[in-house]
Amino acid sequence: MVNKTFLIAFIIIILDRVAKLIFFDNSSLNKGAAFSILPGFNWLFILVALIVIVYIFIKRNEVLYQIGMGFLLGGTIGNLIDRIFYDGVIDFISFLSIPKFNISDVSNIIGALFIIYMMNNNDKKLTKENRNRSKS
Repeated sequence: MVNKTFLIAFIIIILDRVAKLIFFDNSSLNKGAAFSILPGFNWLFILVALIVIVYIFIKRNEVLYQIGMGFLLGGTIGNLIDRIFYDGVIDFISFLSIPKFNISDVSNIIGALFIIYMMNNNDKKLTKENRNRSKS
């Protein structure tokens, strides 16, 4: 059976690449991080992306976090592809007054929020279990 992490990541990467091909003419190249901060540090973002990818591969079997890690892995690889081939990230989604972004960026946010949510719920569950054990 295919690990959820890799299935979700694969879907995100395909969606990101296809969308970037379709909307390439209306895109801009972000040579920095979110909101174009730290331009000129593409090597640093590639290094961080590789560390994130390795960490997810190590932790991929932790069932509780597979969905979040899948979104995070897909978004990280999607933007890593851009950084390697374009020396920056292709952003094309424009919404209100928010700087342009892409599907990989959204995927990274969803993945991070999902992992934080699961960690928070898991901590609450463990705290509740510990309280119940101490009452017995």
